[in-house]
Amino acid sequence: MKTVSLSIANYCVPCHTYCRHCLLSSCGKASGVDFERGLKLGERVITELAQQKNEIYGNYYFGYCMDTPKLFDYIDFCKKYSLAGARFLQMNGFAFRSESELDSLMKRLKDADIEMIDLTFYGTEEYHDKFAGRKGDFDFILKMLNSAIKNELTVNISIPLMKENIEMMPELRQLLDKNGASKYSYFLPHSKGRGKLLEDQRLTKSEFETLPQDIKDSFWKIKHMTEAEWITSEELEEPQKRALTLVLTPDNIDHFESMSALDILNELEAMDDNFLNKMPSVPELAKRFGRPDNQQLYRFRDLLLRWRQEYIKECGSDLYDMHDEAHHFSIHM
Repeated sequence: MKTVSLSIANYCVPCHTYCRHCLLSSCGKASGVDFERGLKLGERVITELAQQKNEIYGNYYFGYCMDTPKLFDYIDFCKKYSLAGARFLQMNGFAFRSESELDSLMKRLKDADIEMIDLTFYGTEEYHDKFAGRKGDFDFILKMLNSAIKNELTVNISIPLMKENIEMMPELRQLLDKNGASKYSYFLPHSKGRGKLLEDQRLTKSEFETLPQDIKDSFWKIKHMTEAEWITSEELEEPQKRALTLVLTPDNIDHFESMSALDILNELEAMDDNFLNKMPSVPELAKRFGRPDNQQLYRFRDLLLRWRQEYIKECGSDLYDMHDEAHHFSIHM
């Protein structure tokens, strides 16, 4: 499998929400290493890859959220290496702030040349707050939207579509439109982290078709089909590429600091190769775990993820799950 990127992830900033679909299973605590220490390793990996294996994209990012005084150091770092964080930030999970504090933050982001921020809404107010695990979160995110628009930042509104919230979508869209939102990205929740618990919330094709046209027009452009359609499709193929991510922790930082970027790359590739070698082929997984009558919608990556998770569960395997983004992981494409 061809490796296209190697990222270093440092979950060193706690998130102030507890979202039901969190792919990182964030629990309000940091699990990474010191911000500067992580950044230093990330910089070395990026520069060594550029010098020795420039066909592989080197990247560094931090989580669980962007709420840290070091944010603007990170933006400068991203500018230096032409990373996405120089232009775009996901902004959920911040601690509550007053309107004046939000205005100050958004102005600094604008002055730092950030072009777009992303804010995620899960439904109307009561449902959103419950989903995010924080009372008042909906109102706060709405204030963030208003402040960002006031400071001339483009805001992308991300909204997961689920059985529980589908009937709220027209009301939510109307409210957000009135508050100046104009760019939307609707999506189906992933099945990673706590998102595994939302599998029963995945929309069917007929449920998706009941949505207003403006919402369907703003849905992810990535191809989606029902599980039944994927099983019989000629597009049911083995992934050919992968994006690898090393997740820093206090237990592994010394190990990786002692290694070159190429050695780190080789270690993660070996982990992923071991995972793939023990995993049945896509046709075998489809035959074994596919549900030929299932009308729920999937992009292929999420369907393959579910099949692989079912294989691991059924076999009682202690196989290191390369899809789990709470530790080193690989995205297969």
